[in-house]
Amino acid sequence: MVSVAIRFSRDFKWEDRRIERLKRDFPQVTWTIWQGETDEAERLRDVEALIGEPTDEGLAAMPKLRWIQWPWAGVEALAGFSRLRDDIVVTNASGVFGTQGAEHALALMLAFARRLHVYVRQQERAVWKTAGSCREIRDSTVLVLGLGDIGSEVAARAKALGAHVIGVKRSVAGKPPFVDELVGPEDVDRVIGRADFVVNALPLTRETERFVSAGRIAAMKRGAVFVNVGRGATVDEEALVRALEGGHLDGAGLDVTEREPLPADHPFWRLPNVILTCHTMSLSPKKEDRREKLIRDNLTRFLAGEPLMNVVDRKRGY
Repeated sequence: MVSVAIRFSRDFKWEDRRIERLKRDFPQVTWTIWQGETDEAERLRDVEALIGEPTDEGLAAMPKLRWIQWPWAGVEALAGFSRLRDDIVVTNASGVFGTQGAEHALALMLAFARRLHVYVRQQERAVWKTAGSCREIRDSTVLVLGLGDIGSEVAARAKALGAHVIGVKRSVAGKPPFVDELVGPEDVDRVIGRADFVVNALPLTRETERFVSAGRIAAMKRGAVFVNVGRGATVDEEALVRALEGGHLDGAGLDVTEREPLPADHPFWRLPNVILTCHTMSLSPKKEDRREKLIRDNLTRFLAGEPLMNVVDRKRGY
């Protein structure tokens, strides 16, 4: 028997039926539903795999732990665990959030393309007035920063709508069919000024912090739209505010911000050309089905001694 613990937290919560189904389908596993209290140390002593977010106290109580299935895509929080041993394999939930994340990004792009942010505000005041010219995704240039799960899905959808898509990826070996151009991070400055839409889907790492810098924001095409479905700290938000206030950028659709919840006095709240969606892009009625499938697939691999999917490079941070 292999001992596996599950710890639910934040937005990783399952109904009893999912847990019971997992227990039924993996009878060779001894299951522990770990609530995270320190007095459960005795129950965790033999745990070899953890599904969920650990605590430092829990990590210290699991000397046999070999694998953590992290329930989210972003793994920057791992840096906060001082007792996470180097020999523990961590896998993330890449593949669970791509569909809804891409549709969310596309919704923000289309909202600005069709001036919906203006019309919603006019409706609140019963104003019937044309809000100026619109734009089309077709024949526009879309720059996607980061071609992971979400970024790749954004690029594929933008391409399907007829956009010229430029993808930015650490490795440029093998251009995927859903991008017209593939460049490395070192070439972003060469292409950013061509984009009508800049979609940021970058994870937060040492290399990506403030990647969307003041200089790069200034280099964006006048009238461009910026969309962030990556991480807030990858953007110089003060520079973004200036670009939006001064009219250099037409708008910004922000699902994420550096500080969350965003303070009530932050300029983003009052800017008429900003749409804030409060880090909700992961929401989907199918999210838990996809997450359960990933967990099942990886658990099957773990029990069989096979290579796991979505292994995190903890040095790179993704």
